[in-house]
Amino acid sequence: MQTLVNGEPIASEWIEEEFSQIKSWHEQRSQLSCCERDDEFRAQARDNVIGRVLLNQAAEKEIPDPTSEQIQAAVKQLHKDYGGEEAFLATMGLNEGQKSFVDRQVVANLKADQLIANFSKDLQHPEEDTLLAYYREHSEPYTSESRVRALHIFKSLRQSEDKDQLFKECCKVRERLGSGEDFETIAREFSDKPAEEIDLGFFKRGELMDEFEFVAFSMQVGEVSPVFSSYHGFHLAKVLEIEPPVITPFEEVREAVLEAWMQEQRTLRIQEYIQALKSKAEIKDIEEEIESEPPKV
Repeated sequence: MQTLVNGEPIASEWIEEEFSQIKSWHEQRSQLSCCERDDEFRAQARDNVIGRVLLNQAAEKEIPDPTSEQIQAAVKQLHKDYGGEEAFLATMGLNEGQKSFVDRQVVANLKADQLIANFSKDLQHPEEDTLLAYYREHSEPYTSESRVRALHIFKSLRQSEDKDQLFKECCKVRERLGSGEDFETIAREFSDKPAEEIDLGFFKRGELMDEFEFVAFSMQVGEVSPVFSSYHGFHLAKVLEIEPPVITPFEEVREAVLEAWMQEQRTLRIQEYIQALKSKAEIKDIEEEIESEPPKV
């Protein structure tokens, strides 16, 4: 199955590549596999690629061709970004005889970039109250991550031939801690880690092993964990301090907030423009695969 946009074919691999990027982004955000949402992501990928093709087609009609100097400068920048002309051609899977293809792609990209830039020409800065409201509604990028400071006792499975016995020993240590004995003192006596690795200091999510972070970030200050396991062995943890997330004051991030607001407005304008293009476009699916060039943006 292949999609045609105003007669221009879209290769199925473009949609699959876009699908992979969308799925990867969602999985990283949720730290979960999203297989049950594959149909949703694939539909979004198809929609995104169609939108880019329509923008390219509109740019081809509406934007004048760039000058030879602009084309040469853009090609030169591409070569620089990839570490030289040879490296660029190798990375793209091209040869010397396909330089004209590169030039065509560069022209298309320059025209599409200019079309997109046109959406910002008359975009005015918002009132301060509007910007402040936007900052409050989109505070996550300006908020520090929560951090935990914890103590750690570790027993390696490599140091014991009897896993069950080692677990029982750890449970006895947990009982001692529960009765009020000092965590650091017991850690120096029992842990397989050196003394300087008992106090882990402050850490945020993503800096330590998943098993340890899952437990540590679910605990309260002063709480001692149950014995829990990882691939490496058994663990006990005690949380000493918790640093809650802190939102950076508006005054310190005002310029970043302004740029984010402007970018959102540009994106909304582009999306409205693409929707208008879709309403007039002929988009259909066919069974036969037609050879197509890569998308230009």
